[in-house]
Amino acid sequence: MANKDRTVRDYIHPGKEEEGKLRETFRYNDPNGSGELTREEFRRFMTDFDPEMSEEECEIGFEEIDRDRDGKITFDEFRAWWKE
Repeated sequence: MANKDRTVRDYIHPGKEEEGKLRETFRYNDPNGSGELTREEFRRFMTDFDPEMSEEECEIGFEEIDRDRDGKITFDEFRAWWKE
């Protein structure tokens, strides 16, 4: 499928390119490769994304995304938040 253009790939597998970019973003922000974002990893990601973001805003965001309240953000939680 590497020789097909983006339109054809998106028609066959809608959202695959976006999903790949999202996974890449998540992995980049998970430097230890645990498959989860800790509070500190999330805070670093958000302040890189928006340097004006306060500590309190990062904490509120973390709590909103961590739906199962286990103190970590999984890729599934991250994807659900990103797509909202």
